[in-house]
Amino acid sequence: MSSWTNLKWLPNPASIHDYPALTVGLSLFTFILLIVDVASENALSHKFSLYPEALGELDLNRVSFYPLFHSGLFHWFLNVLTLFQPLAIFEKTHGTVYTGITLNLLAVLTALQYCIAGYWLYPGTHAIGLSALVFSFLAWLAYKEHFVRPNIVLYRQEGSEIKLPTLFAPVAYLFISMILLPGSSFWGHLAGLFAGYFMALDYMKVLYPPAKVILWIEKKVDPLIQCLQGVVVYYKEEDATHVRSAGYTPISTVDVESSVSVVAEASASASEFHGEGHVLGA
Repeated sequence: MSSWTNLKWLPNPASIHDYPALTVGLSLFTFILLIVDVASENALSHKFSLYPEALGELDLNRVSFYPLFHSGLFHWFLNVLTLFQPLAIFEKTHGTVYTGITLNLLAVLTALQYCIAGYWLYPGTHAIGLSALVFSFLAWLAYKEHFVRPNIVLYRQEGSEIKLPTLFAPVAYLFISMILLPGSSFWGHLAGLFAGYFMALDYMKVLYPPAKVILWIEKKVDPLIQCLQGVVVYYKEEDATHVRSAGYTPISTVDVESSVSVVAEASASASEFHGEGHVLGA
């Protein structure tokens, strides 16, 4: 059975110090913003929610920051729950700062699509939350993983199987979420999905700063990085560059609860891996 069906969505609080820094930080930061927003009678979410006219008005704060705010505790919890593992996998294999840049690029690319389509289809509609990014990272994972595992086995009994192509699994999730959560933003999720496939096809590469710029940033904030040791795991650009250049790491070989460097894991798996390991997926 595909590792995608064995996803352990909920992080283990006992080993939270072994999770990637940005993944943990984003979850906590958005929760704090939720509390502040509720206390201010939703003033923050109203100020930063995305709507189609925001692009024409050049309201860049809305275009960039809308994912950080949520309509309530359930909205926040559901988004963080579904984003945590895919984002942790990405951060561990791509680096912490690189992942932060990716989040912003995906948010903007999603917003551009949402605003352009919404100008005609749904003017005046507002959107907030991390859910579009959930679909972006699921799309990225699906595209990369389908080369390793072309199908997800949904059901197996007495020799018969029902399979779903891994590449299109996020599309199925999109329609399932539309049915189960009718109040959710279908168009926002669809835009996030397109942005994720766009990233998976490496079309976003031209938008990233050179690695030396990220290394310079890390050098400047190194005292803060050192403070994170023992609290969460920071993945440096120097190590992540080697992992990214080596190609895609199948999710069945990435243990987001391990603080061991992916470089070391990749080396070990090359000589010892025989198809076993901590299975993660979506």
